[in-house]
Amino acid sequence: MTKSALGLALGAALVLGTVVLAQNPAQAAARKDILDVAKAVEDGKTDKAIQAKVKAIKVKGTDLEDLMRVYKPRQKAGLGFGAKPAADSGIEMKIIELQRNARGPAAAALKRDSEDLVKMAYVTLAMAEITRPYFVKPRNGKGNKDWQKWLDDQRQASIDLIAAVKAQNAKAVAQAAKKMVDSCTECHAAFRN
Repeated sequence: MTKSALGLALGAALVLGTVVLAQNPAQAAARKDILDVAKAVEDGKTDKAIQAKVKAIKVKGTDLEDLMRVYKPRQKAGLGFGAKPAADSGIEMKIIELQRNARGPAAAALKRDSEDLVKMAYVTLAMAEITRPYFVKPRNGKGNKDWQKWLDDQRQASIDLIAAVKAQNAKAVAQAAKKMVDSCTECHAAFRN
């Protein structure tokens, strides 16, 4: 097989794999549920209403991995970032990008992306609530108390990010994003394989 034919075959396989992955019904249902909870949080629904939605997701048997995929790039069945996300954009990548510079994003970028950043923060806030009941067993010397603390940290960082974006405070955006990255990194170090 020639190099160009091999390249075309590999490219086709990647595209097909991406399309199949993006159409996974369990992942699609998880994304829908996450967006539903994020909208409820954004709309100021009561804790009782949000917890009922969270319980329904857990009772359905939604897999934690399907829920966590929301952070991945769009091409890997994540939500992506923005109203019309590029295939290679993702929530996790955007959060990491926001905290790289202690001064935060440029004023023009912050203004341009404000609405999308707030929506993203509502998704991370929803995920802090959705994943709470998914603690299964202690690992690496860490237990449910640690799990809940890191989710509390993620929740607070999400609230701080929303406030910072609304205030157009780039430095506070970077600080909130850093807190979010730290909570995710610490939790993953303890509980991921």
